[in-house]
Order: sequence, then C-alpha cells, then structure tokens
Amino acid sequence: MTKLEQLIKELCPNGVKYVAIKDYFTRLKGTPITAGKMKEIDSPDGEIRIFAGGKTVINAHEKDIPNANITRVPAVLVQSRGVIDFIYYEKPFTFKNEMWAYTAENKITVKYLYYFLQNNTQHFRDSASGMGSLPQISLHVTEDFKIPVPPLEVQAEIVKILDEYSTSVTALQQELEKELTARKKQYEYYRDFLLDFDVHEGGDK
Repeated sequence: MTKLEQLIKELCPNGVKYVAIKDYFTRLKGTPITAGKMKEIDSPDGEIRIFAGGKTVINAHEKDIPNANITRVPAVLVQSRGVIDFIYYEKPFTFKNEMWAYTAENKITVKYLYYFLQNNTQHFRDSASGMGSLPQISLHVTEDFKIPVPPLEVQAEIVKILDEYSTSVTALQQELEKELTARKKQYEYYRDFLLDFDVHEGGDK
C-alpha cells in the first residue's frame, strides 16, 4: 500500500466532500490593461509578470503598470480566452482583467487546485463558447465547478507526487530537446557535406 493509499484509508474512510470553487477559494481580479500598453511597458528585467490572452506573457516594472492590481501570493490563473488553460504562479504577477485567479490560505491547497483543474482542462475547453474565432469560458464555469477536498495531509501527498512527476518529465523533455538539437546539427552537417559537390575532390564547378 502506498503512502497516499494509506492516508486516504486513514483520513477519508467515507470518501471526501465536493465543494464549488467559489465556496472554498478566494477569487482574485486582474488589471485593466491593453495590448498596446503591455507592449509599451515590456521590460525583460521587470519584477512583475503580466499574463494576457493566449500565450502572451511579459515582465514589467510595477511603477509602469497603470491601475496595477498585483497578486503577491501563490495562485492559480485561469486563462479564460483564446487558449483555455491554467497556470500556477508564486511570484508577484498580474493579468488582463478578462481573466481571473484563485488562491487560498494554504499554498498546498492552491497547488492541489491547480493540478485538479489541469487534469480537467478538456472539460473547460469543451465548455468554451466561441467569441469570434477565439474560445472563451465565462466566470461561472469555474466558480460553480466542484472539486473533492480531502484533508490537507492527503492534498500534500498528491501535490508531492505530481510535483516529482512534473519535474522528471521536464528533465526528460530537456534531455530529449538536447538530443534532437544534436541530431539535427549532425544531420545538417552531413546533408550539406554530401550535397555540396564542390567540396569533394574531383568535383566539377
């Protein structure tokens, strides 16, 4: 029996309760900011990360962000338009106010929410409605979504397991990328060598 199974058996013998996200987590609001303003204040050494729709992310200095509403606690950002996804972030950040985020008193619970939402990403993508060519989910889709809330010890073990798995997968991806890059360079070298007949002795120019 694994540690997680043992904890569930000891602490959740009768199962766990399901609660709506809005009843268990604190919703955080973003900053009203335009794409043009983001481009203007973009600074690689900025201490605040700003998330926008799709995969748009910049860093900026807080003093340059108008009407800044900065999140300074671990939170789960709901990317609600364009690319429907979830981001866990611990450093100071903000986001366009078309999105929203959730936090809780305990960091473990926030990370647990992230993994649970991430595991149900397809559900939220299927719930998206089209706005022009961009899919979008409304606030109530996450607010009313119910998640199981086991005791903190169980949450902590789940988060620990998934963190370790995520780290190992990331390391494997990096190794694969290095290998692919090396193979690509090797392929390009031999391709150029074999097809450049001028470099071969006796080749006609």
